[in-house]
Amino acid sequence: MITSTEKQRVAILIVLLAVSILLTCYFHTVLMLGTVFSHFFYIPIILAALWWERKGVLVALFLGGIVVASSLQHRPDILTLNDYGRALMFVVIAFAVASLSRRLRGREQEVEKQRDLAQRYLDVAGVLFVVINADHTVRLINRHGCELLGYREEELVGRDWFATVVPEASRDARRREFDVAIASAAASPNRRENPVVTRSGEELILAWQDTVLAGDDGRPAWIIGSGTDITDRIRAEKELRTARDEANLYLDIMAHDINNANAIALGYADLLVEGLEGTERQMVQKLRSGINQSIEIIQNVSTIRQLHSHKTATRPIDLDAVIRAEIARHPDARIIYRERPVSVMADDLLPEVFANLVGNSIKFGEPGVMVTIQVDNEEAFVRVSVEDTGPGVPDAVKPTLFTRFARGTNRRSGKGLGLYITRMLVVRYGGSIRVEDRVPGRPEEGAAFRFTLPGCAAPPRRPPAHPAPAAPDRIVTARP
Repeated sequence: MITSTEKQRVAILIVLLAVSILLTCYFHTVLMLGTVFSHFFYIPIILAALWWERKGVLVALFLGGIVVASSLQHRPDILTLNDYGRALMFVVIAFAVASLSRRLRGREQEVEKQRDLAQRYLDVAGVLFVVINADHTVRLINRHGCELLGYREEELVGRDWFATVVPEASRDARRREFDVAIASAAASPNRRENPVVTRSGEELILAWQDTVLAGDDGRPAWIIGSGTDITDRIRAEKELRTARDEANLYLDIMAHDINNANAIALGYADLLVEGLEGTERQMVQKLRSGINQSIEIIQNVSTIRQLHSHKTATRPIDLDAVIRAEIARHPDARIIYRERPVSVMADDLLPEVFANLVGNSIKFGEPGVMVTIQVDNEEAFVRVSVEDTGPGVPDAVKPTLFTRFARGTNRRSGKGLGLYITRMLVVRYGGSIRVEDRVPGRPEEGAAFRFTLPGCAAPPRRPPAHPAPAAPDRIVTARP
């Protein structure tokens, strides 16, 4: 099937051949010259070789034959080797141009093949890909981009990208950013959120990233950009923030009001327990225990909220001061700690770790339980252990002890948030925690909680509390 372009080429060639024949006849018959205007013959020969490659040789042979035949018919006496050489030159030129044409066509086909392959790669991608020329017009866009924006490919290619899909409010700023990137040959490497407008007028938010491409002359010529539709995610995050803020408001109100009620109830319970005896006194003590448990739950919820509300920003914390402060909160307990002035990388929630571990040992241990805290400073980490002589942790409970709402087998076991928070904090700081038997193989003789915390390269020195510095290995006890 001959296309319109092919028909035009055939028509042009026929006209050129007719002109060549007329020129040959005119020079030989009218002017009676032995030469013809052969330079004109190269035009149809070269065009035929470019358009149809080796078929152009047939045109060269035809024109060469016309020259020789006309010379033999009209002026055979002056036919020279120059006429045969001219005819031969037609054929040589046709072969040379056909060879170059074939090479050029092969390169064009290879370029088209690579371009089609790249286009197929872009079409199957789940993001928008667009190539924008330096004059702001669209050079190429993939299928997903067309579907996302609601246009056909032919409706976008060649049109001004910014005037077509960029919201008017940010259009000028985006154009300036584009022009600066082209001029400096360096686009922003960071992802950013760019709005676009679809054909239906809907505004979408794309996570956008682009890079500058150079042309054949090495100068910046295009920018290829990719965008992922994150509109739904942005809306969901906004709704989530709103819901979280509302939930936090309710929690703040509840925590404030419940704590006030607990404080009042605890005050009255303290007054009642002093004037009661026997069963009534025991009932009031149980009431006080329930109020304290309510206060502990609110404190745990507040700690979890802080853990989830912001990223970890650790700094050097005086571990020795944290441990000593926790020991001071239990003046009636038997706690042994060998003082080790060392600092770790943590934050203001570090005391919660020792409050949970020491508090659990005292609360769930038998009367007279002894708690021992040890600190060993190594190169990169500080190893800490909190051991007690209580009932210990059964082997069956150990694997799930630090999970949320996990409870021990002791009748006074808590709600499972304390150790869950402890593990969250230790992992948050970059350490690890585990529970073992204080005496290996004998869980009934007490538990040992061992964990690591990142150490400081140069821990800060605390000023001595007394004029005479304490020995680094002196033992601090809450009760002798």
